[in-house]
Amino acid sequence: MNLLYLGLLLFVTLLTTLYLASSKAIFAFSDWTFHAARVEEIYLNLKSGSFFTFIAARTFHNTGAASFLFYPYIFFYPWAFLRFILSPVNAFYAWYALVTFATATISYFSMKAYSKKSLASFIFSLVYTFAPYRLYLGGAVFGEYLAVTFLPLLFLGIYEVLWGDKKKWYLLAISGALVAYAHILSVFLSLQFAVILFIIKLITSRGISKDRIKSLLLSAGVCVFLVLPVIVPFFTDFIGQGLSSAKPSISYTMGPRYLLLNSFSAQKGWKLSFMLMLTILTAWAFIKSRRNWIIYGLGLFACFLTTRYFPWKLTAGTPFEMVQLTARYLSYASLFLTILFALGSSSVLEEHVTGRKKLALSCSLAVFMALFSLSSLSVYRDTLKHVQDMPKTSANSTQPAPFKRLRDYNYYNQFNYKILFGAFDYMPKSSLTSVQKQNSLLMHQAYLNGKTLTLSPLIKANQISYQVKSEKAADVDLPVIAYKHTTVSVNGQKHAFRRGSRGTVVVGLKRGQNTVTVGYKASPVFYLSIVISILSWLALLIYLVKFKAKYAQ
Repeated sequence: MNLLYLGLLLFVTLLTTLYLASSKAIFAFSDWTFHAARVEEIYLNLKSGSFFTFIAARTFHNTGAASFLFYPYIFFYPWAFLRFILSPVNAFYAWYALVTFATATISYFSMKAYSKKSLASFIFSLVYTFAPYRLYLGGAVFGEYLAVTFLPLLFLGIYEVLWGDKKKWYLLAISGALVAYAHILSVFLSLQFAVILFIIKLITSRGISKDRIKSLLLSAGVCVFLVLPVIVPFFTDFIGQGLSSAKPSISYTMGPRYLLLNSFSAQKGWKLSFMLMLTILTAWAFIKSRRNWIIYGLGLFACFLTTRYFPWKLTAGTPFEMVQLTARYLSYASLFLTILFALGSSSVLEEHVTGRKKLALSCSLAVFMALFSLSSLSVYRDTLKHVQDMPKTSANSTQPAPFKRLRDYNYYNQFNYKILFGAFDYMPKSSLTSVQKQNSLLMHQAYLNGKTLTLSPLIKANQISYQVKSEKAADVDLPVIAYKHTTVSVNGQKHAFRRGSRGTVVVGLKRGQNTVTVGYKASPVFYLSIVISILSWLALLIYLVKFKAKYAQ
């Protein structure tokens, strides 16, 4: 049955993706330009022979922003590699299909390990993968979109360590690492529910055994080794450097009425599906086990966290402000409520369906979910028909990227606009104290001898060069951000520099024509972290092979 169900999941994946891809266009909204610029930088660096990307030399208005250091991007490499064989628009939709099918597959096998029921796992995978909120994330919010792929495996790992087979601690280590490589904030969100589950374990079991504590600590320790390349840059380049990050604030909450009524509409967005809303309203009638009551409670609590009735104002000045948008909890509400929906609906169906009817039922469910998803995506398709193409703008424009349509022929227009959300993330706080400073960076403005110069950058991978002519010896303030491991050379010779009032590279020049090159050289600790991480993944793989062989005996 596994192959049948995976085949049906692939069918729904391809159908929904082809429906979007047939538009031959992309709607550039929300975080799209931020992530598209990062993928473009990776692709161009790969094209020039550089595997690693540290700073934005070609995108982000050539400011040298280090979002690559502090925002994981490993799962964007498939998208970048697809650019070598497909057009920009088709490359995105091919990557979209890969992530969708990966989500469906991981969801299916995670639920299968938890429930031991194939039909329930199939229903869970369908409803979770093609949930309206996840479909919304797949349009532009790619960090969270990727993290959602691994949440079922993550909570399976938590379950195994706390209640199930504690020898499967590796599930928690692996899934935690995968979430971290996708979206750091999702690690923080997941930890909140992990702590709640740990407390529930202590209460319901009147404590926890030493063996389970050891498994929990082992999974956490191994996870740290697996994600060292993500962690290390924060210690080597962020802490104590006066850098900014995404603005911490709770900027939007929903009302229960909005969540309830919106969930019965067809389109994707900040909502649950009508199936999960019905689960909220009816699940209490058929829940019998304590385990399912816990899942139901977590689902309701996740929904509560999205609303304004949760006292979010009390979180001011705390790490909880990093959540920013409370709609993020919809991913967790979808996860927990879909478990109940899948278990309940599959139990009812299996009582009345056997043999060939079960095959027909499975195919019918796949078709239904495909049609439901197409209905959710139809508004996006309609938007693509009516929105205007993104027009051209100057290379150093300070105009924010508009919500417009991208096609293959105008795909590159987006990179000349100011990135709408995240253009100044991970820059020195001193560079953000005024709009004038921010715009001077976007407009490639340098300061020399009391004059403002607009320079044209010469670009290589992780490297930005400027030709600067000075009538006398003087300091030049370049429109490139200075980080702890930034390197500067003048006329091919390594040169000292300081950080200016904009948080940029300031370097002393001699009289005459000078070529100033700003680059980034990662700390040796970073490369060591990669080696340790790779060895840890290999060691874990060897352990799993031996564990499976021993388990099979």
